[in-house]
Amino acid sequence: MNIGIDIDNVISNFDDTLLREYLRHDKELRNTGIINENAEYVRRGMFDWTDEEEKKFYYENIENFAKNLQPIENVPYYIKKLKEKGHKIFIITGRNNGEYTNPYELTEKWLNKYNIYYDKLILTDAYDKHAKTEVCLANNIDLMIEDSIKICLDLINNNVKVFTMNTRYNQQEQNLDRVSTWKEIYERIVK
Repeated sequence: MNIGIDIDNVISNFDDTLLREYLRHDKELRNTGIINENAEYVRRGMFDWTDEEEKKFYYENIENFAKNLQPIENVPYYIKKLKEKGHKIFIITGRNNGEYTNPYELTEKWLNKYNIYYDKLILTDAYDKHAKTEVCLANNIDLMIEDSIKICLDLINNNVKVFTMNTRYNQQEQNLDRVSTWKEIYERIVK
C-alpha cells in the first residue's frame, strides 16, 4: 500500500508548539493570555492580538517553530513498522507555500533528525486545497493521513481513502474517519 502522511499535527506537535510560543510572546506583548479557550485555531481568535501583530509574529518565527517541532509519540516507531510490513511511505506536506526559505531542506533535516522513515518527500502549497489530492492521485496513494478538513474532503471526493488525525479544529465535520494515536493508525492498517 502507498501511504501518504502529512507532517504538521499528524507527525509533529505543530499546534502544541505554536500555542507554547504564542503564550510566551503574549507575555511580552500584552500579558493578557488566552482570551478564547474555544477558538478553532491558535492563530485566530485565541489571543487579543490584532491581525497585523499575529501575522508579523507568525511569519517572523515560522521557520524556528518548524525546526523545533517534536514528533508525536511513537511516530518513528510506527512508520518504521509500516515500512517493514511492505508499505511505501510518502511524506506529503503543505510547506511549499512561501513561508520557508528552503522548505525541502528544512523538512528533510527534521525528518532525519528524528529518524522518521520515508520513501519519498513531496511538498505542496498548503493554501491550495487540491494540491495534495493531485499529488496523491499522481503517486497512487491508497491512504492519506491528514488533519485539514478541506484537504480530507477533497481527497475523499476524489476517492482517496483518508484517516483524519483528530484535532481541536476539525471537530465540526462529522463524516471523517478519525484516528487519535499512531498505535490506532498502525493497527487499522495492518489488521
